[in-house]
Amino acid sequence: MLEFYRKAIAVFLGLVVLTALLGYACFDLVFFSNALLPAHESSIPWKSRIITDQRMGGSSSVSVIDDIYSLDFEYRLSNAIKYPHVYTMLAFAEPGSTENLADLSRFTTTTFKVKCSARNVLGFYVHTFDKNVTNPADFPSYRIASALFSCHEQWSDVEIDLRYLKVPRWWQDMAHVDISNQDYWLNQVLAISFVASWQGAADTPARVKIGELTLHGRNWRYVWFFGGLLALIWIGFAGWLFRRYTRSLIVEVENKLKKDRPLIAYKKLTIEPHRNKEKSQVLHFMATQYRNPDMSLEFAVESLGINRTKINELLKDELGMTFGTYLNKLRLAEAARLLSQQDSPNVAEVARQVGYINASYFNKLFKSEYGCTPGTFIGVQKSE
Repeated sequence: MLEFYRKAIAVFLGLVVLTALLGYACFDLVFFSNALLPAHESSIPWKSRIITDQRMGGSSSVSVIDDIYSLDFEYRLSNAIKYPHVYTMLAFAEPGSTENLADLSRFTTTTFKVKCSARNVLGFYVHTFDKNVTNPADFPSYRIASALFSCHEQWSDVEIDLRYLKVPRWWQDMAHVDISNQDYWLNQVLAISFVASWQGAADTPARVKIGELTLHGRNWRYVWFFGGLLALIWIGFAGWLFRRYTRSLIVEVENKLKKDRPLIAYKKLTIEPHRNKEKSQVLHFMATQYRNPDMSLEFAVESLGINRTKINELLKDELGMTFGTYLNKLRLAEAARLLSQQDSPNVAEVARQVGYINASYFNKLFKSEYGCTPGTFIGVQKSE
């Protein structure tokens, strides 16, 4: 059995390592991301663009300082119109064409770092294509899904859930869309923009810096696949373990019986002569009386007229065992024979047949001798 336990531990440790490796690979597949900033790390091509309210009669201005390592821009809102605004955008495509619109539907959140030269409130806009409203050549007709975030002079982290953006009321009014219609689609995105509007400070120079802009997604199908694969692996291991344990136990029991057979060949002991009369008497007595539930060292002393010390010395010299050890070997070997040969053996009945009145005590001795309970021994024999 020692070899079995060594192999079982080795296989178990191997499966633990395999599980860890598969888990690591699954984690990468489940949780994925795409960095838009810095620009050279992005797998989705984009260009920076700016839009101001000047097309609506306003005089607000914005200029981009850096769009490679961060999105760094300065702006100034003017009160020339009621709702001043400026857009600084990461444009995936040019208005007028729907060929290069970005598919962001596999992403669920976006994170970025931001700081402003003055405390401010900015808008995060996703400009999406709406087949019922959008005119590809008309930028304002792209449906807007938005969220607001605040910034200040120190770097701060922002996380926005792309699944729960809001379509602003002003865009719905402009596009004549019902206010209850909050649907938007991320599979065709024209641009992502950071918007300074009337919700922030006007007539005040401001600077905004956006860094480490990253899109994050999750694909839970790999979790189910990983769970199913692990279930198959570990169920297979359990089946293998049970089969190997059964085989090893069979070999262990058979070897044990073969090893003990020369010592417990009680049928031969009744006919083979012994040079020592007392030794012959003791061995013959035990070979014929071991089934007797009253069998004990005291019983043997009274029956043979040989003192207990002499009996133990004789058995120790002949077999290397004490009286009690040899008696149990005789009984347990016969019990193993009966359990293996009977069609539907009753453990308690077999225990009584070999001299044990207490079935629990018999079970304990049997497990100590053969490494399994009588019930398991029966199952192993049937599985051969």
